Amino acid sequence: MALPHCKPPNLYCPEDSIIFSWILQMKNDKPGFRPASFAICFGVCGITIVGMKRVHLRFYEELNDHLPEDKKKRIFACCFAGELTVATLLKATGVPISEVDLVLRSSEPVSLAHIVQDGDRISVYPVFELFDLKGITRVRDEPLRQPVFATGPGLARLAAYMRMLGFDTCSSASSASDTTVKMAQSAGCILLARGLPLPHAGRVFRVRGTKPRHQALEVIIGLSLRRLITPLGRCPRCNSSFIRRDIPVRQCMACGFHYGDGPHLRRMQRLMNYLSQPHP
Repeated sequence: MALPHCKPPNLYCPEDSIIFSWILQMKNDKPGFRPASFAICFGVCGITIVGMKRVHLRFYEELNDHLPEDKKKRIFACCFAGELTVATLLKATGVPISEVDLVLRSSEPVSLAHIVQDGDRISVYPVFELFDLKGITRVRDEPLRQPVFATGPGLARLAAYMRMLGFDTCSSASSASDTTVKMAQSAGCILLARGLPLPHAGRVFRVRGTKPRHQALEVIIGLSLRRLITPLGRCPRCNSSFIRRDIPVRQCMACGFHYGDGPHLRRMQRLMNYLSQPHP
């Protein structure tokens, strides 16, 4: 039985699919582009086509926002002919490469130039905020990770320490946990909290220490942040990154806060040295 919309006989790709639209665009942009030598199609799991290869895909977390409803948060098959790289496969599915931080082929990290083989199982992940992929991911030299934090009541000093280490950290003066959770969710932050985990809080790191410097050390070690530390990177008072360093007395250009040039600055530097050093 003949398949509908065959272009050519070894290519099955419904004309209303995003992949067929992409192929047409490639034909318009590149006159030498031949759909017969490279083609991708979804949803033909029950059909065997001579010469076609198959790969199984799974996208995670926010990457699913770029997929059709029937492909979200599930494993689905993709059939193709010819040679295909991971980068081309991602472009064809509509998932931006700029949002991809890790690609696994059967649990092994691969690069965007990896040639997809028949029967491969490809897992695609977005940025990892709670884990450092440096040395693991093959997608790019530097992971996309740029963690942003939020702290609730009782952790104002921790917020100041995190800012001095260069991490974007907002704090809430509200005593209501729901307000803190909403603030963290709206800004896409990792919530630093004490006590029991908050319901529906999303990404939460629970600190157990009572002293701010011990709490900051917990966060640095627990989230593998030492490589990302930028001493005096942000204003401890307002969280601004606009700090003048070309004058003897460092000053925040947003709120006017002075770091000082004597014992106060030396205490801050000793604290940052303590937090930056390896600890058992």
